Amino acid sequence: MQTLTVERTIAAPIEKVFEWFADTDNYSSASAVLHNRLTEPAADTPYGVGAVRQITWFFGTYTERITAYDAPYKLGWVIESGFPAIRHQGAEFIFSEVPGGTRVVLKTTAEAAIPLGADFVTRNVGFRVLAAGYRNVLRTAEIAITSPRKAKQLTRQGWIAKPRNYVFDEVLKFIRNTHHLILKASGGKWGNKQFGMAAIELHVIGRKSGARRTAVLWVPLMESDRVILVASKEGDDRDPEWYRNLVAEPKVELTIDGVTSPWTARTANAAEKAVLWPQIVKSYHGFAVYQTRTDRDIPVVICEPRAVTEPAVVTPLERKSSV
Repeated sequence: MQTLTVERTIAAPIEKVFEWFADTDNYSSASAVLHNRLTEPAADTPYGVGAVRQITWFFGTYTERITAYDAPYKLGWVIESGFPAIRHQGAEFIFSEVPGGTRVVLKTTAEAAIPLGADFVTRNVGFRVLAAGYRNVLRTAEIAITSPRKAKQLTRQGWIAKPRNYVFDEVLKFIRNTHHLILKASGGKWGNKQFGMAAIELHVIGRKSGARRTAVLWVPLMESDRVILVASKEGDDRDPEWYRNLVAEPKVELTIDGVTSPWTARTANAAEKAVLWPQIVKSYHGFAVYQTRTDRDIPVVICEPRAVTEPAVVTPLERKSSV
């Protein structure tokens, strides 16, 4: 077994730093973390001792159980399973007050679960990759805590922005188109729930093409006379295409539980968003994480039923989800 140590000093009070790291949902704002899910909350606090979380990094996916929660000084966990497989004796964040802020030290003891060359692979490959991932999380935490408005991924800037945006759009479009097909094929029975949110289909008119376009979206708040959507685009610096389209043409249609009906969509004003945002974040904390990734003020969309006598969004040509 070998031990990896990574550390960083963050210019913020220890309580604030501990609070950020104690909520693993925040890790999703780091570019090294692709997905994070709390699969089993603890009895006292969601990420307390006994909680189980699943984190997908750029290098693998792991199920972890929280073993220590001593606010604001220590967080500990152990990897129970994952891929690539490793033998793990435990990891911990240690927080201490130092001049100028809080020192965060991460220690993890593990080795590659392979029959030969475990020490060599762990030292020269595994720990190098782990160190890069953990440093990314530490850096993201520093930016998010000390300068929230700058907490966006560096890959969104500079010469790489255009190809990165293209790849991101194509991947997101593929995921949403696949989701749309699953919903259609199953009659709305499969893929209609995630993180406590319902999936609906939003039908809009393309502002340039005039074609009917469909996007599958997760709805944080839904009432009989109002549906709330969030134009997050995973925290991208650009508004999603579906949002641009409904701004140009607010008469839209929503398919909910297989039933399509006419609605009118509008962007919530500042006062309305101030009331809705806490409810949205409570429904799904990921939206708060997305906001830390961008300087864009993520729009909240209010959809309200539209009289059937008004022109519906109908066109002979339909294209699937826009990002």
